[in-house]
Amino acid sequence: MRSESAATGLRCVDCQQSHELDYRLACEACGGLLEIQYELQRLTDEPLVQSRRTGVWRYAAWMPVHDAADFVTLGEQPSPLFPVPRLGAELGLRRLWIKFDGSNPTGTVKDRSSQTAVACARQFGFDTIGVVSTGNAASSIATYAARAGLRGLVCCYTQSTAAKMAHIAGVASDVIWYDGVYDDMIRHFDAAVDRRWFFDGGATRNPYKQEGKKSIALETYEQLGRAPDLMVYPVGMGETLLASQRGWAALAATGRIEKPPRPVSAQSTEANTIAEAWRSGDDLRAKTIGYTVAEGTAVGDMGAKGRLTLRRIREQDGLAGDVPDQETLDMQRRLAQVEGLWVGPTGAVPLAVTARLAQEGLIDPDAEIVCISSETGLKGDWPPLGVEGQKPSLDLIRRTLDGVSNK
Repeated sequence: MRSESAATGLRCVDCQQSHELDYRLACEACGGLLEIQYELQRLTDEPLVQSRRTGVWRYAAWMPVHDAADFVTLGEQPSPLFPVPRLGAELGLRRLWIKFDGSNPTGTVKDRSSQTAVACARQFGFDTIGVVSTGNAASSIATYAARAGLRGLVCCYTQSTAAKMAHIAGVASDVIWYDGVYDDMIRHFDAAVDRRWFFDGGATRNPYKQEGKKSIALETYEQLGRAPDLMVYPVGMGETLLASQRGWAALAATGRIEKPPRPVSAQSTEANTIAEAWRSGDDLRAKTIGYTVAEGTAVGDMGAKGRLTLRRIREQDGLAGDVPDQETLDMQRRLAQVEGLWVGPTGAVPLAVTARLAQEGLIDPDAEIVCISSETGLKGDWPPLGVEGQKPSLDLIRRTLDGVSNK
């Protein structure tokens, strides 16, 4: 039976050593990160989309899972690509789009990578998958593991939002709540992965986990019919940017587009390692971080994935920026008020960084820009509004419409 996937092997991003397509987390020759290689002629010749399928499996040949029996799905549909002309006009940007991944089953972009991670855990014979998370990845991996009938060991930090923690507690088979930040837990998690206690559903090394996020590029290409000039990504470990840009590179290699869009890294100022290195021209330096409302960017030590992210940004003439939490929250509210899109703080960071870079003259006002809004605002924690109820009346409605204060 013909394989569903056009994947043919693994290749080291550093020394270019090739490896067989098995469960492997590092290059045998130099210890470098691995990426999956595909048969480009097959990807060129076959239709891009298998319309009878859902989720990342619409692009089954572009994913690393060979048997459809291992696919796992919750009925995902392509996330909407919204033009935001009114907000774009405020920012001086004429062709601005929001790719809203808050529409995914668990309300986050992580569902794309969870599909391939859990399917690959099945493919390689594991009954348990694990992940370290600030919230979204934990709830997503736990959800898809449950759907696939696997154990899901999720490690989530105690600063996550109540909505995310409640979701995790409800769906995960095994939960570790850890104090500190992502960087404090990941080294212990990686040590457990090295002992093969479970399949690696994390973001630091596994080449299979993030392939589902290539579908960001494939969907955007479907929806636009072209590549935009810039793709702006929230960056924690960098995998959304890396995987999507791999998708764009493959679209270029198969002749569907002329060239990939320029990648833009968007981070919280609290965890702005990529932005600092890009501005200075120096190497990536880890930093000790505290809390940021943009939880999905809360990684201070990106390690090898961070170095690869920075390298790809520089190779592709990309940009990088960061914003403090207040700018993120201001943009979150502005997007909701002007365009009706309620995204989570991490999902607002790309738009806030785009606005900052535009103000600094680093983005052409005529450029076509797609910002990845990676989560729904319904997964956040918000302070009490402190509103006071009023006695219902027709006059109350009239005064409200007239702009008269009802306090």
